[in-house]
Amino acid sequence: MKFGSLVGMKHIVTAFFIVCFTTQHVKAQTDTVELNYIADYYFENLLPYSAYTSCFHEQGEPYIYAACRDLGVVTFDITDVANPLPIDTVALFALNGFKPTNLSQHGNYLYVATGGFDGFAQNAGLTILDIGDPTHPVIKDLWDSIAFNQGAAIVITDGDYAYLGGMEEGVIILDVKDKTHIKYVSSILPDPNFPEVPGLFSVPNARGLAFYGEDKLLVANDAGGLRVIDISNKLIPVEIEKYVNTDIEDIAQSAYNNIVVVDHYAYITVDMCGMEVVDLNTNPISNVMWFNPWDCDSTNWIGRPGHTNEIKSVGDSLLFVSGGDSELLIFDITERTNPRLVGSYANVLDSIATWAIDVRYPYVSLALINNEIFGVPFYSNVGGIALLEWNAVPVVGIEETSITALQMYPNPVINTLHVILTSGAKYYLIKDISGRNIFEGTTNNNNIDCTSLNAGMYMINLFDTQGVLSSSGVFIKQ
Repeated sequence: MKFGSLVGMKHIVTAFFIVCFTTQHVKAQTDTVELNYIADYYFENLLPYSAYTSCFHEQGEPYIYAACRDLGVVTFDITDVANPLPIDTVALFALNGFKPTNLSQHGNYLYVATGGFDGFAQNAGLTILDIGDPTHPVIKDLWDSIAFNQGAAIVITDGDYAYLGGMEEGVIILDVKDKTHIKYVSSILPDPNFPEVPGLFSVPNARGLAFYGEDKLLVANDAGGLRVIDISNKLIPVEIEKYVNTDIEDIAQSAYNNIVVVDHYAYITVDMCGMEVVDLNTNPISNVMWFNPWDCDSTNWIGRPGHTNEIKSVGDSLLFVSGGDSELLIFDITERTNPRLVGSYANVLDSIATWAIDVRYPYVSLALINNEIFGVPFYSNVGGIALLEWNAVPVVGIEETSITALQMYPNPVINTLHVILTSGAKYYLIKDISGRNIFEGTTNNNNIDCTSLNAGMYMINLFDTQGVLSSSGVFIKQ
């Protein structure tokens, strides 16, 4: 096994803009999240080594634990954050050959989801690691079952029970009260025929899990929308509600990957279709908003500049979202029903992409996936981790402003962007994702020449004759 480090191959970009997709009043709470690159650690090997998850030690010890699909569980020492170093590896052979794909910490234990789900699927499994000595995780027990043979994408735990997302085999509940003896309790396969009878590329997969209240489990069901499972009786879990966004289904697929809950709102990552917010308090569950920066449709899953996968909340005000080739998106959710993009880290169309993230102020860790063999949904040939430093910058005294979503087409654009002007709109300003002004002009006609733009994501703002922002939008230049 050979490790190596390449430093300085990425750069940070920071967003200084507000994005809204319906007409509404906005009062900014966080104007921007400033990001600074610290370091990275790339696996140097001819094989496509990846980090599927990278998690900070939850009790503040200076370590990151990474579930590395083809290496094992790697412990990084970040005592010197500018120089993360691997100091221990629980290798694949010690995991009985089952690939680690996700992990979470509870107390002095790491719970590791095992079982590869891309390429050749493996049995879903769970490994419990004792991290009483945080520098040297020790296996307490391993469990897997051929009855669930499509791999495992996620594990969450309350300390007594662990819940595995077993992809198309559904959710598996395990008794982990005795860390040396994992016991199977039950499983549930959410309705596989919702929202439609599965096809070759539309088989629902239990990808993301989150607790809601004391007795409900939310399942982000890739290709199958959102499911609510009653887990009050662990022996007999019951699916009690299912939800799908019909607007997404009309053009693509409700391919939900991960989920977090803040108050009674669920924030869900949706493949190349961005992020959706739903209200869990309504009956039935209802859509609040859908952030769709990449204009997804059924034909553009492969090669998109963004692909949301994992999501983390910081307190009750910020969301950090892994964005595939766009790597990191940050939202202010002070107004629960109006997430605002306030920060980002991206070098679109390079060969580095983020699969998962974790946050511990003032740092963000990015788990970098190497999928050069498969190349979907984005190409990346670097596996490892990266570390960023972040700081939320509040704004004082911003007045309320009415901002309308800008309608425009085609998006993505190759040459000419056609905008539908709002009342009073006079001037336009285009910024790149770093907030740097690219060019501006007057809206004498509805067409904007984009041929000189480099490929990537851009903001366009329209202003009235008084210089007041009237509408805003995001577009992709191919």
